[in-house]
Amino acid sequence: MPVQEHQHETVLLNEAIEALQIKPEGVYVDGTYGRGGHSQMILDQLSDSGHLLVMDKDPAAIAVAQQRFADDPRTYIYSGSFTEIADALAETNWGQAANGVLLDLGVSSPQLDDAERGFSFRRDGPLDMRMDPEQGMSAAEWLAQVKEDELVKVLFEYGEERYARRI
Repeated sequence: MPVQEHQHETVLLNEAIEALQIKPEGVYVDGTYGRGGHSQMILDQLSDSGHLLVMDKDPAAIAVAQQRFADDPRTYIYSGSFTEIADALAETNWGQAANGVLLDLGVSSPQLDDAERGFSFRRDGPLDMRMDPEQGMSAAEWLAQVKEDELVKVLFEYGEERYARRI
């Protein structure tokens, strides 16, 4: 998968990193790597004995992480969900728990900007909407098979759409 460059400005970067209170020899997890703004700032504060676990479900984000940090011995790159933090940390053999975990939840600018991902309101593209396009069913596939009552429930409960039945 080719790595596409997208402009992305990390929001609340300094505040998030400050809240981690980074110890130079500590172990930290960026559970939602995105495009690495937080990871880079964490690494900048780690000594040679500090460690950073980089995680993301998005294969494009993992490709960027490998391109940027694969040669940094302080990093371990894990393709998967932040719900797998314990398993990912066990794979590292660092022998200690994390001193801090950062999760920047939601859709990232590159996912919104790439019409092929199916998240964009501005550009036409397939209706996909998966963080990992290799896993599960696309939004288009789900819509093709969902029953009306279930669709109404999803729009009302998760979309907080009061006109779900009308839609």
